[in-house]
This record gives sequence, structure tokens and C-alpha cells, in this order.
Amino acid sequence: MNQSKDLFKNGDMQSTAATIQSVFKDKNTLYYLELGEVQRLQGASQIPNSTQNLLIADQLVEQWEVTTRDKLKRSFTDMSSYILSEGFSGNYDPKPYEVSLLSQTIALNHLAQGRWNDAMVEAKKMAQREKVIEELIQSKVAAVSKVEQEQQNNQSTRGATSRIQDINGYPVDLLDDDETRNLKNSYQNPAAYYLSGFIHESQGEASLAAPGYRLAIELRPSVNFFKTSIAKLDSNIANQGKKSLADTLIMIDTGYIPKISPHQISQSITFGGNSKLVTLTFPVIEKSSDRFTPYFVQLGDRIANPELVSNIDAMARKNLKDEMPGYVLRASSRALVSLAAQYAADQAAQQAARRNNQNNQNNQNNQNNTAAIIGAIAGMITGYGLQAINVTDVRHWSTLPAQTYMARMGLPIGPTVLKFTLPNGVIQSQTVNLVGGYNVVYIRMFRNKATVLISNDPAALPPKSQVIASPAIEEAKPKESSFTGLKKILGFEGTKPEELTAPVEAVSQAAPPATSPTPSPASVNMEGLKPYEPPSLLNSLQQLFN
Repeated sequence: MNQSKDLFKNGDMQSTAATIQSVFKDKNTLYYLELGEVQRLQGASQIPNSTQNLLIADQLVEQWEVTTRDKLKRSFTDMSSYILSEGFSGNYDPKPYEVSLLSQTIALNHLAQGRWNDAMVEAKKMAQREKVIEELIQSKVAAVSKVEQEQQNNQSTRGATSRIQDINGYPVDLLDDDETRNLKNSYQNPAAYYLSGFIHESQGEASLAAPGYRLAIELRPSVNFFKTSIAKLDSNIANQGKKSLADTLIMIDTGYIPKISPHQISQSITFGGNSKLVTLTFPVIEKSSDRFTPYFVQLGDRIANPELVSNIDAMARKNLKDEMPGYVLRASSRALVSLAAQYAADQAAQQAARRNNQNNQNNQNNQNNTAAIIGAIAGMITGYGLQAINVTDVRHWSTLPAQTYMARMGLPIGPTVLKFTLPNGVIQSQTVNLVGGYNVVYIRMFRNKATVLISNDPAALPPKSQVIASPAIEEAKPKESSFTGLKKILGFEGTKPEELTAPVEAVSQAAPPATSPTPSPASVNMEGLKPYEPPSLLNSLQQLFN
């Protein structure tokens, strides 16, 4: 995805989409999020394809939601084991802010296609999922605290910590700026809440619109028109049939969500009374860049005053800040367990050398060579074992914006010229058609161009002749690894490594049906989860040769 970053920032959506389709080996949730987002930014004609892929992502998130609910019902011991064993896999669990933005994006697609009722369903779904996210975060915080206490009581892992401040060299300032500290949490999106209220208001649902507006005000009290909207809600609904202007919500996305990268840090850890140097890997989020405030937006002869309503950049930082205790505890615990394994391996090598010395008193060279070989194998196993556990998952929905601005205006019904200034200083203009009642004008700004999508756009409707084929999923068999031969040499011929299967999706590029088919879930199934165990000789060798 790094290959497509500049293409995306320059607004080259076609090349970006081609990159996404070529680089993803697993068609997981993240694949459909990335592709669906880029497709909608190609313009109204690609909205049907975008909606289809985003709905597949939504179905996978729904499976993640079910799995997460099941996980939350389990015992605290299971959750603690999950904290230590969680790691990188071909599946992708969405980040909290990504779940909110998925519902918002699907809702905007539905509005472009004139499906306001479907958009209202997405608004309701967002609130339901936030309850699961809140419970999961609380459970993780409690589990990290419990696991850390248990690690402190274990002689082998006494040096484990969950504090990122204890890791020398980590750029803590990237997670602790003013904007991040001011956020209530990483998953409640003021823009999504306000859009939810606007959609419900358009359908005459005052009792559902009011909570959306109130939550938006609670999260972003400085936005003036948020307060105006709640004050005028009842009168707006009462006079919907008498409106002579197009009630228009302008939504502008700018900037680019910061990249998250793996960052290696050499850390000194005390073990067995001695200080050992180990290399740990943590996710690091880059500094904010390419920020742009839309200072000129005009519709017809009226100037809009967009206000910053959502800082997605800060939401991403807040999420990583919340997750760091788990990352730090997992990395430090695994390093200590691996050091314990190395110590045990060294002791075994010395014992073997002593036994060899007793049996071969007359062969000094043989005993030296044997001890050297055994010691080298023990060190190699532990070294590669440390590399195998020293990984961090830095995947994220990389095509999201950094900030969302909004404005609400009453405008003349009919064709209206929209003008706005791009980040490179050029003024872009195009005609948008506003209908009576409620409208949404969405603008996604790039460096030197922008995509404009409007609600009720005939160009966004799929041809009636299009039919969607169900995504087919087949299971790929794992290839035989070079570890098989080594097992025979070491006497582990009867031991079989756990087989893994990766789903392969075939996705149609047509429009979605009323009820989309449900693909096999790409989210992790936690039912068979086992507690984290120290690496054994066999497992370490398997990690080396696979």
C-alpha cells in the first residue's frame, strides 16, 4: 500500500485501485475497505461497485462483532491469554474508528444513490457497534492490568511492563499531543453522529435525529451549527412540506490518515540478575502532514463557512495510544520468555558437553566441537525465535482522510455552481443539482484535484441489467515446507505443524442486491484459542524454516 500512497494523494484513483487489487494476497476486511473507498472516489459511476465491496466489508465486520461478543462472554483467564497471544495473521480486525467510518461511508454511498432509508439503517448500526467496541476496550484494559500483575509474580517474566514510557527511544510525543488528549475516545465520530441526525431529520424522525445531534455537540461543542440544528429540529420537521430552499449539508474530507510503521528498539532487560539486550518492535505513527483547511467554498452566490468537526488523524493516534500497553506487555513478556528458553538451552548444552566429557576423556577435540555445535544450535533457535515473536501488525485503512469539515446551508433548488480552493491553490468548479428537501454535497480534496459526490445523483444508480454473482470462496492448501526434512533428522517425524487455510475471494464488479450474500468470515475465530506458551525447540525450529 505504500507504493500507492503518492498516487492516492495526487488523486489518481484508477492506479490506486489497481495497486490494491494486485498487492493484497488475502481478500480480507481491509482489502474491501481500501478498494471500496477508492472506487467511490473515482466518481458517481463507480458508487455501485464501491457499495458492493463496502457491504462485503460490513458483513465481515458483522462477523467480527459476533466473535467479539462471544469473546467478551468468556472468562477473564481466556481474555488474559488473548492479550499475550494476539499477533499478526492474514485476518484483519477493524480498528474502532474504522468501524464508525465504514458506516458513515456506506451511508454516504446510499445517499448518492437516493436510498435515504438504507442510509438511516447504517446510522442505527453504528450506535449498536459502538457498545461492543466500548466493552472490548474496557475488557482489554482490565486484562492488561491483570496479566501484568501475574507477570510480576512470575520469576521468569518479572521484568515485563505495559508502560511505553519504560521503552527507551519510543516517540511518545506522537501519541500525546493536545488534539489526541482532548478526545473522549477513539471511536465516537462527531461527523458520523451529525450525519446520522441529518438523515433521520430528513425522514421526519425527530426522536432519532436529536440523539445524533446531541452526541455531536457533546464531542465537538465548539461547532456552532451543531447547536443550531438541535434548536431548529422540531420546526424544520414541522415545516418540511413548506420549504422553498434546498437544505444542504456540505461535507469536506481533507488530508491523509498518518501511516503506521514497525519501529525496532534495542532495549535492555534484566534477567537472572544480568542485563540482556533485546530488539523489540512496536508500531509507530508518523507525524501529521498534508493538512489543509478549506478556506473558500462557494455555492452559487453564497459563501460557506466549513468548521472542523472530526479529527480522524487524532482518533488514529488515540487508538494506538490505547493499544500500546498491550503491545508493550506482549513484547516484553515474550522477550523474557525467550530469554528463559535461551538460558535453558545454554544449560542443556553445558550438561551435554559435561556428559560428553565423561564419555570421551581421551578425545579433547571431539568434546570441544560437540559443545560448540550444541551451543550454536541453542543460540540459533532462540535468536530466530525472538525474530518470530518480534512482529507487530501495522495494517490500517490507509485511504481515509485526516480531517472532516462540515457546513449547513439553505440554497436555491436546482443547478448550482460549486467552487472551492484546492490545496495547491487552484479553484475547482462544477455544477451540482440540488433537489427540494434535504441534500448532501460531499467533497474529497487531494493535492491538485477533488472528487465531488452529491445525494440523489442519477449517475450513481446501477444499470437495471446488472446482476451480482455471489463471492466464491475456496480453501488453499498449505505447501509442504522445508521444515519437514529437518523434523525427520531431529526425530520429530510424527509431529505435524498446524495446518492453516487462507480464504480466496472472487469478487464481482457489479452492483449489490437488496440483500448481499454473506462471504465466509475473515475475522479471527477465538473459539479454539489456546493460552500463550513459551517457545519449544520444535516450535522455534518450525518458525525458522517455514
